[in-house]
Amino acid sequence: MTDSDDVSEDRGFKALFTAYPVETIAVFAPELLAEHGRPSRVEPVQQELPLPDLGEPSRFLDVALLATWDDGRQTVILLVEHWSEARRVDLRRVHWYFAALALQHPQATVFPVILVTEPTTQILPSRLQSVVAGIPVLDFQVRLVQLGPADLPRLRALQNRVAALLMALAIHDALEAAVAAVTTMARLPGPLDDVHRFLPLALKLARITANDERRFRARMQQEPQMFTIFDEVKAEGKAEGLAKGKAEGLAKGKAEGVIATLRDLVAAGTLSIDTARAEIRRLIDQGVLPESMGAEAIQRLG
Repeated sequence: MTDSDDVSEDRGFKALFTAYPVETIAVFAPELLAEHGRPSRVEPVQQELPLPDLGEPSRFLDVALLATWDDGRQTVILLVEHWSEARRVDLRRVHWYFAALALQHPQATVFPVILVTEPTTQILPSRLQSVVAGIPVLDFQVRLVQLGPADLPRLRALQNRVAALLMALAIHDALEAAVAAVTTMARLPGPLDDVHRFLPLALKLARITANDERRFRARMQQEPQMFTIFDEVKAEGKAEGLAKGKAEGLAKGKAEGVIATLRDLVAAGTLSIDTARAEIRRLIDQGVLPESMGAEAIQRLG
């Protein structure tokens, strides 16, 4: 099992949001998709201007996603800034990033979002105003996101992997938070490798302790969709190295075990046929499954 203490929330969120950009927009700015539909292109934006000294990097991160629609008339940059400590939220700094992006991309509208992961009852500011001699000179509004139990229905309804992982922030019980985030992510469309890739971030957000981690592993062994794919193929393959894992995967018994597991998951309704087919094709491409066996497995899925 991976050590969540070695994982940076910043790096994890950046990888997650850039791997699933449309899903990120659906979580933080659903109005954009409701009004304009799915964007034709979403790409990360790199800051070109020199940024201020942010001090300890693990406490602050900005991810900017440039979304463009087919008509070309609507271009929006979703700016998601993350703080792991509520007391460090600084709207002036957010405004600096907002202005920098607006200067770099004058054709786009910038939508600023702050994600705070620390559980707190503290009321945080979401508006920055400035008045000089009675004259309003600045009125800057951000969307402040602090997830809790009330957000669970919406996160579940979105049915995407960003929302699934963020469920770890919305459930107070650490073990249940980790189990819900990881198992939900595994059930949704996407590469199964990403379940293992984002596992440390899920455990970090759920605030799993060493004792919780042992209980978490036991729970995963009870989850039918996680037992072979997650615990055996992924964890064992990572531990022994990619090359050795592929070599072991060529063994007929191993291949048949993976296929049998995928078929069981489909039959149980915990994995869609399309996701199972995609995983089999990926294993064929990586040389883990012989092409003839993979083609037969796809056909038997229906």
